[in-house]
Amino acid sequence: MPELLAKVGSAIGLAAVMAKSTLSYYVKGPRCAKWPLWFQLHRDAIHRAIYTKPKGQPTDETIDQIDFDKVAAENRKWDLPASHLPSDIGTYERISIKVSQVQINPVEAFGGTGAAESGLLALSEADRTASGMDREIPAELTVPASLKQPSDATLDVFACRPLADGEKIVLYLHGGAYKFGSAASHRALTGRIANHASVRCVTIDYRLAPLHPYPAQLHDAYTAFWHLVQMGFRAEDIVVAGDSAGGNLALALTVLLRHTGHRTRGLLLLSPWVDLTTERPSIRRNAKYDFLCAPPLESPLNPARTFYAPGRPLSPEMITEMAHPLVSPVYADFAEFPPTLIQAGEKEIIVDEISQLYENIAAHNPGAKRGRYVYECYADMIHVFHQFLDLPDAQYAIAKAGEFIKAL
Repeated sequence: MPELLAKVGSAIGLAAVMAKSTLSYYVKGPRCAKWPLWFQLHRDAIHRAIYTKPKGQPTDETIDQIDFDKVAAENRKWDLPASHLPSDIGTYERISIKVSQVQINPVEAFGGTGAAESGLLALSEADRTASGMDREIPAELTVPASLKQPSDATLDVFACRPLADGEKIVLYLHGGAYKFGSAASHRALTGRIANHASVRCVTIDYRLAPLHPYPAQLHDAYTAFWHLVQMGFRAEDIVVAGDSAGGNLALALTVLLRHTGHRTRGLLLLSPWVDLTTERPSIRRNAKYDFLCAPPLESPLNPARTFYAPGRPLSPEMITEMAHPLVSPVYADFAEFPPTLIQAGEKEIIVDEISQLYENIAAHNPGAKRGRYVYECYADMIHVFHQFLDLPDAQYAIAKAGEFIKAL
């Protein structure tokens, strides 16, 4: 009975939010000039679903009382639904990466990586145990409708191997604050990017926090990258892409690969979350526009903390660790970075840190050719607006992302 009452109360609350938003739209006009009514309603519904009131939030004094198994279960209730990929855009198949078959030298790959080193080495060691030997990373391989079919009829486009020498492929890392999301939830987006680029795309289901905290996600991304290399793709032909937390992961992976002297073809970042330590002015300035919201860093349930070290009290030492480039990539050395396209929304709460990322990349590469590093900030748009596929700006940005990959 209490659960039923809670559902009824939630439905009534959502209806009230929708009614208020609709009335405001017609009386005062859209909150932003480019917002159609359906978009404003979607924004308000999502914001209401994920907003947590400050009152009643746990503190570091009560951090030992948090059951992170229950937190993870609650996250699953609100997980992003699977999206549909029309056949005229592309098709996909579920695949899996058998971790034990990916040959990685952990000391060579992860040694000297600071805050990530001990965790990455421990995860590699766990994969060598009897139970770890069976671990697989689920993924989806997307074949766009625009892909030129191989002349050799014996080649399978759904086999994760190059169809021709020098073939490009996208490794996509989905967003969701490191606690939501999947290849399925991003299928409609990745399929459209791949179709505009005329390249295949692999999207992995990396492990999620808080049950799998940092650096499990980076370890999975690194493993997936080397799986593609071992399947015949050259490192320099792999385009790494991601949105939100996946943008953070795409950047961290690129930084980690450079640590061992490997370069990728390019980098596509959609509303990347790049600084887990600092709250910039856009967090308050754009709070009434963006659906994205989170408890402050002081809360044990802040997504940066449940990702990096769930259950650990905040301290200056912890913030210093989280400022490491493999956690907060905005602080990386970007000299001779691969070609990068960054897209963001003017009205998202993390736009200031995204702008700082671009400024840092440009500052480290003063002699870069025009077009090597591009930042597109879309007026009136919010966090990962690309997922709202009917928005003209989303369609335009996705096409530009595909063109960027195609031109690499």
